Formats: sequence, structure tokens, C-alpha cells
Amino acid sequence: MFRKLIRRATVLPFVQQPDGSLDLSPCCVDLLIEGDRIIQIAPELDVTADQIVDATDLLLIPGFVDAHTHTTVGVLEKCGYEALPLEQWMLYLPPNERLNPRLHYLCTMVAALEAVKHGTTTMQDDIYALPYTPPEMFGAVAQAYVDLGVRASLSVHAINKPLHETVPYLADHLSDEQKQSFISVSTCTPAEWESVFRQLYRDWHRQADLITTVLAPSASQRVTPELMHQIAALSEEFNVPIHTHLLETRMQAVTGAEFYGESVVAYAKRHGILTHRTTIAHGVWLSQADIDLVAEAGATVVHNVVSNHRLCSGIAPIRELMAAGVNLALGTDGMDSFNLFDVIKMAGLVHSATDGDRKFYPRAADVLKWATRGGARSTLLQDQIGAIAPGMKADFVLYDLNSLTFTPRNQLPIHLVYSERGRSIRQVYVNGQLIVKDGQVLTVNESDLLAELGEHLAAYRSYRDQWHQQSQTLRPMMDTAFQKMLSQPLPIQRLNTAYCDRSPSPANVAEVILPLSS
Repeated sequence: MFRKLIRRATVLPFVQQPDGSLDLSPCCVDLLIEGDRIIQIAPELDVTADQIVDATDLLLIPGFVDAHTHTTVGVLEKCGYEALPLEQWMLYLPPNERLNPRLHYLCTMVAALEAVKHGTTTMQDDIYALPYTPPEMFGAVAQAYVDLGVRASLSVHAINKPLHETVPYLADHLSDEQKQSFISVSTCTPAEWESVFRQLYRDWHRQADLITTVLAPSASQRVTPELMHQIAALSEEFNVPIHTHLLETRMQAVTGAEFYGESVVAYAKRHGILTHRTTIAHGVWLSQADIDLVAEAGATVVHNVVSNHRLCSGIAPIRELMAAGVNLALGTDGMDSFNLFDVIKMAGLVHSATDGDRKFYPRAADVLKWATRGGARSTLLQDQIGAIAPGMKADFVLYDLNSLTFTPRNQLPIHLVYSERGRSIRQVYVNGQLIVKDGQVLTVNESDLLAELGEHLAAYRSYRDQWHQQSQTLRPMMDTAFQKMLSQPLPIQRLNTAYCDRSPSPANVAEVILPLSS
């Protein structure tokens, strides 16, 4: 088996300590890599190796985990909108299951290229589709990760309830014909969905030692109770994660009260999908009671802080989640960028501006834990990735300590969170394989992939215009539902109080919801 020796690296181990913190103390050591794993770590290893890498003045840390992203949508709709809340934004999402599988492959490849060049070695990609992820679409996405050599946790997405049954007040403004159109695109029985999942699990799970499959009820209000119970049973049978969106927006907080008489988190628990294997994307509008349920279940919350701001969703209660001991991870959500450093820095800053109590401000060590160990726990790979230790997968990144970013080398974790953007990265390894060297990806031809994607975009834009025209007819109805939602009282507040103190008039809503410009 091929043996690689990394000499004289400055290592931050990221190994979890008994108190739950990570060991971020720098040490100068050698690492012996055998195949896809770290075998030995010591100050001066006296061993033979097939290849020796001089890591003098290089910082070695685990690769990051982007614990929640959407690659196809993130690439195709990148920078397409602004000041547009989630419910309105979702009207313009492409019907992904109708796109050419090759387009999914190219979009995934472009997204993953950006991610791995900026230090992310594992991506949890939620493959959005109605009513579920088709096998050919899943296969195209998975093949892109295999070809690139990046680790990926891929979702079998599910939405089997029509739109007007998932958004309060919307049904009041729709015609019967419109309601029927929503019903027709979301028809899927639990048995049909289970059959698709079992096929994809059989075909792709552990493929190339890179791909894992994930069960993804889009949100508890977007799937039937029967399907939630089916997903819970499959998660237990296969010991795979459940990945779902919960309480991303104020509308979703109102949804629970309007439709179920309880929070969508309590509703998810009642139907079996809130467990220790569950990852909740966003969780912005979690109440303290919701946080207690999440902590009790041992679930994870992915903090998509950039997306939460871009989609006008609010500020997640991260400090309360930390106090409750909830596992936290970070995600880009595919919002304009797949560079997790954008999220890392913002996550370190936002929660230090909510009040004046500095004792509870997140520290750089907290944020780095979310980007590594927390994300690994989200994918149920915490025994494989997220730390530099014998027996762990050789997924790591080497940074140039002589760069401007790390000058003057004060506290390296703080440099990583607040100064580094990925510019200092010199090498990226996944499964012991060198994927990136000096800014160049070695496994695929980046320029050829970008050129091919460009060839597909003309046809895509024509198609995009067609469904955007259809979406524009729904926009006034969604805006009306959104306005009514703003008038409903809630016991918690996650939006800027300067905005929320104003009465929700049409003029105020217009300030938040700008017309779409293609």
C-alpha cells in the first residue's frame, strides 16, 4: 500500500477533548499516511515511505465540512436575486428533475471545485427535486464527486405535499386549476419513495469510499406523516442521516401554529424524524422549547449564516443552541459561493453583535469546531473525518504560514477564522490523494468543465425564462400571504428590531421584497 510521509508540518489536531472542546494547540510533527488513512503522528518519524512531502512552514488542519448546500441551484441561480425572502425566492427555483443530467454533473463539479480549492473536503449536498430525486439525477451528481475525488453526503430529497398545503394563507388566493397543478407535481407515495432510496443506496452508498446517502424530507410540513414515518424507519435500518429544513423563516414559524397547533419541530418529532441522526438546516426561528427538543434528541443544527442574511430569514439563536449543548455545523446553502470561509468569518462576527454580554460570544475555536467536527457529526462520519489523528481518513489541507494571512502568526485559529479566505492553501488531500496543488485541481480539467457548462447555459436561460413567467403569476399571491404572515404575533424575534418595530404595511413589505430582475 502506498505510503506518504508529511515532514515537519505545523499541525492543529482538532481532536475532541473530554470537555467537548477541540485540541487546537500547534505542534510540529511528521504524519505517515498509508492508503487513505493517517497511520502515525510523531515529532520525528523514522519510517520508510514511497513519497516524502516537506511541510516546513505549512499549517496542516482537517478539511472543512460544508454540512448543507445545494449545488445545481447554487450554480445556476448564483447572484440572480437580492432582497428576496425564501418563500418568494423558491418560486423561481428551476424544476431540477427536468434538467439534463449532464447539467447537474457540470454544476456539481463547478461547485465542488470552488469548495475544495478553498479547503472543503466533504460536502453534504441536498439534491432538491419534486417529488423526489430521480436516479439519473442523483447518479450524475454522485459521479461528479467521484471524478473530482471529493467526499460527499448526498440526499434523496422528498416533497410529497403540494405548495399550497405548506405555506399558510396561500391557498386562499389560488384557483382550483393552480392547486391541481401543485398536486400533480408532488404526487409520491411512501412506497415509491422507498423504492427509489433503496436503489440509490444499493448503487451509490460507499461508492469509491466517497459517497454516502442521506434521507431528506425537505421539511416536516412538506411531506406527509406517512412518509416521515417511512423515512424514520429507513434511517434506523440503514443508520443514515435524516437531513431536513426546519424553521428557516418566520413563515415557517407561523406554519406550525396555523397548520398543526404546534411547532414544526414538535411535529417532526411526533412523526419520527427528529432523532440523533437528524440534521436541521437553518433553525433560525427555533424557540427555547424547540431548542430543548433538538438537544434532547441529540440532533444537529447547520448554521447557514450567509444564506440566512441573503434570504432575509433572520439571526439564528446560536448562543442558546450552544448553551443547550446542541451539535452545530456550518453550511454555504449554495448561496452565491461554495467557499466555506465566507460562512466561517460571518459566523464568528454576527453573534457578537446581538447584545453586550461578551462571556457568551462565540470564539474562533467554536467556529472551527462547527466547520469540522460538527459537520462530521452531521454526516455521521465523526469517527472518520474532522480530526488529525491515527486511524482517521487522510482528509487535510496545507496552508502557507509565510503568507500575508498568517503574518505575524499570533493565534493560528483566530487567523483562520478572521483573516484566511483560502488564499494561503497550497495542498488539499482527500482519502490520502492530492486533489489541489498551488491553486490547481489535479483530478479534472477545470477550464474544459467551465467551457462545457457555458455551452449549456444558453439553452438553460431560455428554459429559465419560461418558468419564470409562470412564477411571476404566483408572485402577488405569495406576497399577500407573506404580508399576512408578518401580522401574526410570535413569542420570539429573530429579525432586526428596527424593521420589526414598524407595522407591516404594504410599503414596508415592498422594502424587503424587491421585484425580480432576470
